Amino acid sequence: MQDRLRHYWMILRGNLWFVPMLMSIAAVALAVLLLTHRDLLPDGAVELWLVYSGDPESARQLLGALLSGIITMTSLVVSITVVVLTLAAGQLGPRLVRNFISDPQTQAVLGLFVATILYLLVVFRSIGGLSSGGIPHLAVSVGTAMSALCLFVLLFFVHKLARSIMYDNVVRDVTRELRTAIDHLLPEAEASQLTAEPAPENTVWIGLGHDGYIEAIDFDMLVGEARKRGAVLWIKVRPGHFVLARGAHVGVHPPNCCSEELVRAIRNAFIIGAERTPTQDLEYGIRQMVEIALRALSPGINDVFTALAVIDNLSSGLSLIFDRQLEIAAHGDQDGKLRVVRSVTDYDGIVRAAFDQIRQAGQAMPAVLIRLAEGVARLAPYVRLDEQRRSLLRQLTLVQEAGDRFISQDRDRAMLQQSCQEARQLMIRLDRSMADFAPMATR
Repeated sequence: MQDRLRHYWMILRGNLWFVPMLMSIAAVALAVLLLTHRDLLPDGAVELWLVYSGDPESARQLLGALLSGIITMTSLVVSITVVVLTLAAGQLGPRLVRNFISDPQTQAVLGLFVATILYLLVVFRSIGGLSSGGIPHLAVSVGTAMSALCLFVLLFFVHKLARSIMYDNVVRDVTRELRTAIDHLLPEAEASQLTAEPAPENTVWIGLGHDGYIEAIDFDMLVGEARKRGAVLWIKVRPGHFVLARGAHVGVHPPNCCSEELVRAIRNAFIIGAERTPTQDLEYGIRQMVEIALRALSPGINDVFTALAVIDNLSSGLSLIFDRQLEIAAHGDQDGKLRVVRSVTDYDGIVRAAFDQIRQAGQAMPAVLIRLAEGVARLAPYVRLDEQRRSLLRQLTLVQEAGDRFISQDRDRAMLQQSCQEARQLMIRLDRSMADFAPMATR
């Protein structure tokens, strides 16, 4: 249930209209409050220069001018946003548009302009045929202050959007999201005591009934339904996978537990949509960074430096993953009985997701291959398991093979071989030092 709520919250936060809608409601409520309670100003406050003290006609003219100006600025803000989103989709990839839309500062800026327009409209229409004593001085003053604030926010917004399309800043933001996803999906906790058993031969397999990407899975719900019926579930798919309506997606054992009610409950536990989401997909952030690197290495852009920055940040993210246990494959109920066995990614799959496509796109670029070898070398101190070591050594082999095949210059090929050899030696040396340290630690 917690992951389901988090998924819906991330969808809501990713909508560009959510924060502006809340701010608009607050602005209308503020306008109504100030219009209905016109005695909030203390005696003599109207004489202050900060507080509006004109007649009704001047107030209407002022609010009309402010309203016209704010509408013009809002159209400018929307135009700038559309241009930036177009550039982001073309140069960085359409999937990264979500990062710009879900930015709380962008939403707050748009919300301020829309809220100011609605506030001025409510106050403007209330001033008509009023005597000078009935003028909402505080409401007009607040509207003037909000309009002035919009001017400074417009400057901030232009500055922010100009920086937001810089590759270094985009890579930094995506790396931050990847670290957040790692902290959420791979908490520093003890491994499960249950063993992920293979599915028996007489397991009944069912499909999920919908086409699309698996965005999230409610494992608590699946455990509860399996416990209620005394069943064990095997899940072949995981968040981020694309599924068709029919297929062997979830297995139920024993077969007599596979009722229509259970099938309906299992399908309700899966959230299937049109795109991948970072809610439970550990590889989502990795693939976002890889997409930046692939577009940077494309012939139309040919920006090797951005690809090198992506490789550096990918090695940083992999170091966090190597330090932690991966997701739990076996889930039990309150009594400690096995109820759900899920498909989880492994270290080799994560390393391949991070490096394979970049290596393939940059196989004729010595700088890219050398930086990949250096990235593997940086990960050597974080290796804890043989699976991690084998995966990194496999990457080194593939990098060196690509260099031997596609790099024509002997000097570049020699530099790549040296980088790969240094990475291998570092991993072997650290492996031996850890092996020597282990007996000492047990004494």
